[in-house]
Amino acid sequence: MRPRLRLRALGGVPLLGGILTLALWMPIPTTGNASLTDVVSEVHERLPGWHVTRANASWEGGYTVVATCGARELGFQLVPEHGLGVGDVWVQPNDEYARSRLAEVSDHDEYLVWYRHPPSERSLSCRSELARSLHSGSPTRRALDPNERFSALDI
Repeated sequence: MRPRLRLRALGGVPLLGGILTLALWMPIPTTGNASLTDVVSEVHERLPGWHVTRANASWEGGYTVVATCGARELGFQLVPEHGLGVGDVWVQPNDEYARSRLAEVSDHDEYLVWYRHPPSERSLSCRSELARSLHSGSPTRRALDPNERFSALDI
């Protein structure tokens, strides 16, 4: 009887190794993240027409967001509350371009903040951003043939 028990024990080691390998290889199932969905929805309200290419939960309840409009990209973090009221967020831009654009939609004149109930609705539409880059002589501007038909979305 003893040899059979030893044989079973040795046969169980590869089985346990296979289970461990499978557990480490398979992705962890997750359910929907309501807070992240709210963040993406808020970004769509503030930046209509912009495509949110990445939104991830970050440190201390914050979120990292990347939104694109044509060749333009806005990268920023949204940090909820931290001294603000419930539902209000600090906006932390990644670069000067993002800072200049997000300042236009900030609910505060001095700080980059989005209030849950803003005093006035401010937004930066993708279409207006594309038109601005077309007329500012930015590097993404292309030479236009006067006979060519185009829309701001072609840029």
